[in-house]
Formats: sequence, C-alpha cells, structure tokens
Amino acid sequence: MARVLVVITPAEGHVNPSLGLITELVKLGEDVVYVCVEEYRSRIEQTGAKVMTYPFAEDAFSHEPTLKPLAYRHPYQFLHMVTCGIIPRMIPEVLRLIEHETFDYLIYDSLMGWGGQILAEKLGIPSVCTIASFASVEPASIENGEVINTRELYEAIMNKAKEIATTYKVSLPAVEEMMAHNAQLNIVYTSRYFQPRAEELHDRFLFTGSSIIPREDAPEFPFYLLRERHTKTVYISMGTILNKNLEFYKLCFDALKDQPVNVVLSSGKYTDITSIEGMIPDNFIVRPYVAQIEILQHADVFVTHAGMNSVSEALYFDVPLVMIPMTSDQPFVAGRVKELGAGIVLDQHHLNAIQLQEAIMETLHNPIYKEQAHLIGKSLKEAGGCTFAATAIMQQFAKV
Repeated sequence: MARVLVVITPAEGHVNPSLGLITELVKLGEDVVYVCVEEYRSRIEQTGAKVMTYPFAEDAFSHEPTLKPLAYRHPYQFLHMVTCGIIPRMIPEVLRLIEHETFDYLIYDSLMGWGGQILAEKLGIPSVCTIASFASVEPASIENGEVINTRELYEAIMNKAKEIATTYKVSLPAVEEMMAHNAQLNIVYTSRYFQPRAEELHDRFLFTGSSIIPREDAPEFPFYLLRERHTKTVYISMGTILNKNLEFYKLCFDALKDQPVNVVLSSGKYTDITSIEGMIPDNFIVRPYVAQIEILQHADVFVTHAGMNSVSEALYFDVPLVMIPMTSDQPFVAGRVKELGAGIVLDQHHLNAIQLQEAIMETLHNPIYKEQAHLIGKSLKEAGGCTFAATAIMQQFAKV
C-alpha cells in the first residue's frame, strides 16, 4: 500500500472528475490524503480518502481579479492567472498542511501548472497529472493569439516565478514549460477520439474517458414533473463561475417560454435571482444547484458555457449541446464539439432570444446532433474510465 497525496484546484470542474479515480485507488488499498478546501469535504470523504483543508475564499474564481477567468487572447494571460493567482494561494497552504507527512507519489491537477511540479520536487516523489480539459499538444507560444502587451505579462509572470523558486528552493522552468504536462503519467479525462491531435501526444498520456460518479450528497429534484409536462427537456447551466448573468437568464425565458419543452435551469449557488423570480415561465424549473449527472440522464439538449467537465458529462450521456463559450478553454472545447457535429456554437456578444430558440430547436429536432453526440459518448465510455486510470497508476507507482 502506497501513501498518496492528492492536490486539486478547488473548482467544480476539477474536483468532480478526480472523485472517481480516488474512489478506485482507495478500493485498491492506497492510503489517500486529499488536500482541498472545506467546501468539497463531504464529496471527497465519500471516496474514502482522508481530507485536509486550507482556507480559500468561496466563489474566489468569480470575484478575485487575479483568479477571475478572462476571454484569454494570449497564453500568457492564462499563465499569469496560474503563476500569480493559483500557485501563491495553494502551494504555501498545502506545504503547511503536510509539513510532517510523507508520501510515495503525488496526484495533482493540471490547472496548477508548475505548482504540481513544485510539490513533487519539494517532496522528492514522482507525480501523476490529471487533466480535466484537452491535453496541450505543444507548449504555449508567444505567437499564439492576438497581439497584446506580452512584455508586461511576461515580466509579471517571471518576477513571481523567480520569487516562488527562491522561496521554495526549486528549479525555475522556462516560461514555455510552466504549463507543460511533465508528470511521469498524465491522466486525461477524455477519449482519443475527442482529443484534438491525439496522435501527437507521447505514451505518458493515458486517455480514460469521462469521470462519472454518482453524487451521494446531490440535492433532491422533482423528476416526476419532467414526465408529467412535456416529452422533451432542455437543461441550462453556465457552470459554477460564470453563472451570475441575469440578463442571459431572461433571454432564456423569452426564448423558451412558449415552447412545448421542460426547461431546467441551474442558476448557481451564489446567484441572487430575486429580481427575476416573477418572470420565470411555467415550463421552467429553476434551482440554485442541480445534480448535473442525474439531470443529464433526462435531458435532450444541454445549453452550456462549454466547460470541459460539463461537455464531457453531457456527451457521456449522448446529450447534444448548444454552447455559449465565454472564457478559458471553452471556445476550444466548443469548437471541437462543433467540428465533430454534436452541437451548435453561439456568440455570447451577439445573442438574442430568437437565435437561442432556433439553435435549441435545431439541436432538439435534427437527429444528426444526437447521433454525433452518441459517437463521442461511445468513445468516452469505451476509454476505460476510472478503473483503467487507477490500474495504470498502481502498475507504475504502487508499493509492493
């Protein structure tokens, strides 16, 4: 039995995919210590792992300037968020918690970037990187994206990186390597079919498909209403970070209020919808939080921001998508879904109720979208899942 340290960025789309893998490792006898924030304690404890928590402001990715996602126009903007936002907040807290602990290997989240390798170097142990989006085929390049003030970003990144390297007495990577997948094993929660340019990735990348695990703490939902009202159901969720746009919710009301469909809208735990409650149409069910895996098994179309975790869960259940990407990797993910024919992409900046209605109705009634979603879903199911991932980790790292 090996002792395993797990450190995942405290965000729904990164914690949730890790839970199935950790459950399987615990079943196989590994002693797992999962370091995260108190908000996720209950669902992590359901895996059988021990939980250690550190302070991290709730909803920090929505309101803290350095962490708040942008419509990234250049890789340095994303790297700045990781190096100047995530690493300084997470790494000191993790090292403080495990100061007197020893581990045999580390599992860390790719969103931590260089932070994962800092922990591995400090502890002197091998590492596994879990990738909740597509794997990067090549290092970030200064030529990618629009021309912005890259010099200022570069200087801010490197100044902070030098400070971190000095503080923790670790090696300083080149800027191009700070987000590289340099772990001994990289678990990618998608399939080779869905991953762009998968043939260019080396054999340290393991494609395991969507990580699907039932949530024991999922809130109750009146599924019987979906059977009593209409035959088709539209599910709308803009994730847990970009879900406070009440004007968008009003747009959804206008687009679907007269349509013969059930609409389930997840408005967000931190979103105050008091001002629009009187506008909610009769065919809508609005909840602050919906157990997504459960509702997707009843949905016919998913309107989403195209976060990778949401997209993967939808496609696993063969649900086609209407995507309104906003930030981070969302445009890239949405583009891949569109390329494979499983959904429609809309522009958030030029969107009205008629366009949204037409996209949803097209996706609902044109069978090609469902067929293509099924093809991707089939590849995700056949990839091997968390059991495959856990077995691979055990073969490489477990103690005899």
